Amino acid sequence: MNPYQKGNQAYKKAAVTTQDQATLILMLYDGAIRFLKTALVKLEKKDLEQTHVHIVKAKDIVSELMASLKVEQAGEIGQNLHRLYGYIFNRLIDANIQKNQAFIEESIELLDELRLGWQGLINQRKNQVIPQTRSEAKTVKVEG
Repeated sequence: MNPYQKGNQAYKKAAVTTQDQATLILMLYDGAIRFLKTALVKLEKKDLEQTHVHIVKAKDIVSELMASLKVEQAGEIGQNLHRLYGYIFNRLIDANIQKNQAFIEESIELLDELRLGWQGLINQRKNQVIPQTRSEAKTVKVEG
C-alpha cells in the first residue's frame, strides 16, 4: 500500500470516528446506495459474482442499521423504521437470489428516501445551532 492510500484510509477512519450519529447514518445510506448502484452496473454487464458481492455489502449495511436502531427509545417511528429496514433486507435477499434489477432499484429508492429524511434532520439541527451562535456573537463587545 502506497503512502497516499495509507493517508487516505487514516483520513476516512478519522472522519468516521468524529461524526455525530446522524451523519454516520447518512454515510451508511450513502454506502448502501453506492453499492446497489454498482450492483446494477455489474448486473447489466452480466457479472453475477460482482453483482452478488455488492448486493451483500448493501445488505450488510442495512443489517447494521437494523441492529443499531434503538426501537424502544424511538417508539412508533423506530418500529416503522425497523420494519422498513427488514423489508429492504428481504428485498435485497430476493434481488440477490433472482438477480432482479427491479428489486435493487426499489431498494435504492427506499434508501434514498430515508437518506433524504436524515439529511433533513441534519439540516434542521444545523439551522437550530446557527441562530443561537449568531445571537451569542451579538452580545460580545469588542473593545478597541
